[in-house]
Amino acid sequence: MTRPLSSLLAGILILTALGSGCSSLKKEAVTKQYYDLSAQVPAPSKNGLFQGETLMVKAFTINSAFDSHSFVYRIDENEYRTDYYNEFISYPSKLITEKISEVLYRSIYFKPALINDKKDITFRLSGVITRLSGDYTDNKNPRASMELILILEKKSGSTFTPVLSNTYAVDEPIPSADPASLVSGWNVGLSKILCLFLADFEHLQAS
Repeated sequence: MTRPLSSLLAGILILTALGSGCSSLKKEAVTKQYYDLSAQVPAPSKNGLFQGETLMVKAFTINSAFDSHSFVYRIDENEYRTDYYNEFISYPSKLITEKISEVLYRSIYFKPALINDKKDITFRLSGVITRLSGDYTDNKNPRASMELILILEKKSGSTFTPVLSNTYAVDEPIPSADPASLVSGWNVGLSKILCLFLADFEHLQAS
């Protein structure tokens, strides 16, 4: 075999090897899972004569540590990890604001404000999400953690005065650390927080 032909075949073999190597470095398409939240609150045992007060729900804020589409896991006392492959369908602050609004407007206590006009609003609710994570510090006892600060204000003249301000925290046990179980735990926790808030509001109205 002549040298030029030999060199040509060697070059072809090298290019083929390089092409094979590059193809093996290609990453497979990433498959993500997206999750929504929900909250279920039992209907109050009262009759439906109470028409409800006009309520405006302001957009909730969230602790920057949990302000992400991606799920956040607490794996040690001061160590957290973000899950790139499992996410909320929207920002968690937006989701929680929407779910809380839906439940409150379906209750006998509140009705939505049609326009953002102070004179047509009796109550105003704001909130801060201070914790939203999967707590895996104990591998045998995973939990869905959620903590909200809810501040309810009532119109007093031309201003709003706080009448109810509480921190509601839940650490809901879940059967496993998989994302579906975590979301179910968050849903249960959010439902419990809403039940507690409505009970506090009922007590406020009765006092």
